[in-house]
Amino acid sequence: MKLRTILSELPIGGYVVHDEAELGWDMVVSPVWGTGAGTQGVIRLGSVSDLAQDGAPATDQGLMLVYEQRDAQGDAGERDADGRVDPSCEESVVRCWGRLCPSDFQDAFLGLVRRSGELAARRNQLFECFLDSYDMRQFARKAASVLGNPVIISNTEHKVLAHAGELPTTDDVRSVLEAGYITPEVERHMREDGIISSVRAARHSIMSERSGEKDRCVTSIIYHHRLEMGRFDVFEATHRMTGLDLELVDFASDLAGIMIDRLGAAGGRLGRGSSILQDALEGTFMNEEALRAHLELLGLSPDDAFVLLRVLGPQDANEDYYARAGAIVQRTMPDVAWCVADGALVLLVSLGPSAEVGFDSYERCERRLARDRALAQLLENNDMRAYVCEPFADLASLRQRLGECRELCDAVPPADARSRVVYLWRHRFEVVAHNSELAGAQDMLLDKRVVAMDAYDREHGTSYLETAVASVRFPGSPADAAEALSVHRNTYFYRVNKIRDLFHVDLKDGDDRLAVSFSAAIMEGLAGSR
Repeated sequence: MKLRTILSELPIGGYVVHDEAELGWDMVVSPVWGTGAGTQGVIRLGSVSDLAQDGAPATDQGLMLVYEQRDAQGDAGERDADGRVDPSCEESVVRCWGRLCPSDFQDAFLGLVRRSGELAARRNQLFECFLDSYDMRQFARKAASVLGNPVIISNTEHKVLAHAGELPTTDDVRSVLEAGYITPEVERHMREDGIISSVRAARHSIMSERSGEKDRCVTSIIYHHRLEMGRFDVFEATHRMTGLDLELVDFASDLAGIMIDRLGAAGGRLGRGSSILQDALEGTFMNEEALRAHLELLGLSPDDAFVLLRVLGPQDANEDYYARAGAIVQRTMPDVAWCVADGALVLLVSLGPSAEVGFDSYERCERRLARDRALAQLLENNDMRAYVCEPFADLASLRQRLGECRELCDAVPPADARSRVVYLWRHRFEVVAHNSELAGAQDMLLDKRVVAMDAYDREHGTSYLETAVASVRFPGSPADAAEALSVHRNTYFYRVNKIRDLFHVDLKDGDDRLAVSFSAAIMEGLAGSR
C-alpha cells in the first residue's frame, strides 16, 4: 500500500513527511505499536511520547507514523516561515494529527491491515486480467470489473483505445464515445480545470469533478519506461472510490502502459506513427472530425490539400523496417503524419491551401516534395521509392487514395521506376492500361484503326503511328513535328496523307486526334506493364 494511500485513508487533518517522494513508497502496515524492531518497507504507528523516548527508527527499520491529537489546523510546528520542512522532521518519521483520541486512531490504523490485504488481492486480480488479455478492449473489460467502475483508455493522440462498463450519459462522455477520441472540447475543459497538469505534476491518479458535470472521475496518465503513453480514466458510477481505488487505478494504468507498448498503439508521439491515420487507412475507424483534430495537433490545417505517399523499400522490408523509417520521418519531417499500413510506410503530406481558381496542386506537390531534403535522403539512403496519389481535400477518401498509390506501384513497379518519387498524374495512362488489362477491358479502350497502324509499322518497318502522335503533340506546327521525327516537312506531309488513305484516320479531325492520343498512351502503358 502506497504511503499516500495510507494517509488518505486515515481520519487525519494533516501530515508532514521528510520528502514528498516518500508518498510513493510501497509500505506494509504493521499492527505493532511503538518503535521496537522493524523491517525496511514497514510502517508502524507511534506516539509523540514514543518518539521522545525511543527516538526515530533507523533507516533500515521502516517508517514510524507519529500521531498527535489536536485541532485539524495547519502544520506550523513542522514548517518554518518559508514553508520548508523543519530540520527536526526525521527522515524515517511521518507526522500526522487529527481530532481523534490516540486509541480511536489506533483502531483506524489497524483497520488498514485488513484493507491492505483486500488491496493486494485486487491487485493480483488486475495482474491476472493483464496476463489473460490479448487486446486492449479485453483488458479494459476485465479491469472495469475489478475496479467496479467503467473505464476509458486513450493514447497520446487522444484516440480511445478501449472503453468498458456502464459509462455516464453526460454530453462530454457521449461525445467522446461517438467520436472515438477525446474531443478538443473535453480536453479543453480538463486543461482549464487544471486536471491534466495536476496529474502530470503528481505522477499519480487524481480524483476530480468533470467540468460542468456531476460525475466524479479518476484520471491517471499512462506511463511506460517514463514515457507518456495515454490516459486511464475511471468514472465513479457504481462503486464509491477511495484512496485504495486510486492506487488500483495507478496499477491498472501501469499495466495498460505495458500493453499499449506491446501492441504499438501509443501513437506517433512515441515513434509508432499515427494510430488514427492507420485506422482510417485500414477502415477499422473513420471519423473525419477525429482526423481533423489529429492533424491540428500535428500543426496541419485540415482545410489544406493533401497527398498520400506509399513508400516502399527493399523486397525483404518488414513492418519493423518501415517503423524505423517512420521514426526518421518523425525526427526530420515533423509536419508529416505517418503510419505503417498496407505493407509500406504511408505519409500524409500537406500541400497547403490553394491560392488559385484553377487546379495547381500537381505543381505545388512536385515543388513541395522536390524541396524536401529529408525525404530525398530517406529515399536515396534506404533504396526506397515513394508513390504519390492524386491531390485531395476530402479526408474521407483516404482509403481510395491509398488504393491509387497501390495501383500506381503495380503499374510502375520499383524496378521500372525512373525516379525515387513516382507521381500518378505522370503515369496515369500506365495505371489505366494496367487496370484495364486486369479487368480484361483493354481491347475496348483501343481504337482499332490505331491498333492496325501499330501492327503495320511493326510488320513493314514504317513510322506512321509515331508520325500521328507527333501530329497530336505539335498541333498546327508541321515544322516542329517534322523536326521531332527527324524528317523533312514533305516526308511528314506524305505520311499524314498515307495515314488517312491506309488507316482512315484524319489527323485534322478532333475526334480522330483524340483516338490516336488516347490509344497510343494506353498501348504504351500496356507495353510498360508487361
